[in-house]
Amino acid sequence: MNQAVDREHIAEIVRTITGYLQIPCEVSVAVAENESSGVSVNLTAAEDGKYLIGKGGQNLRALETVVRGMVSRGLSRPVPLTVDVNDYRKQQEEELVGRIHEIAGRVRDTRKAEALDPMTAYERRIVHTELAVYHDIVSESVGQEPYRRVVIRPV
Repeated sequence: MNQAVDREHIAEIVRTITGYLQIPCEVSVAVAENESSGVSVNLTAAEDGKYLIGKGGQNLRALETVVRGMVSRGLSRPVPLTVDVNDYRKQQEEELVGRIHEIAGRVRDTRKAEALDPMTAYERRIVHTELAVYHDIVSESVGQEPYRRVVIRPV
């Protein structure tokens, strides 16, 4: 990265926020060598982790936005940063990838397009990346936020 990223500073920001929320957790910060991958912040919290995640991950997305804003303050451009709690995002991504391949198989068999439920830009990017290996189907994002979704079609 062109901008220096201080892992301990990021961890301290997260510890401060979780401290205000009275949710004890362990924080680990990894800075990727690849500039586009950015920073990964992983939190491990016991049962209270569910409060950091929230319904459908909404609290987790909000926490990520706040942390990204605080880390990027005063820098020339925002720091690419992701936050995960108790591997929630990792599990969600694995489930999404499984569903994507299942739907892709169904679209290939039936030759009928299928629209997925609305999802975040991050989730849509996963869908498009996973489906890029199929040469007989295409994916496209349609609609407006927050109802933007992916449609999978046969070629």
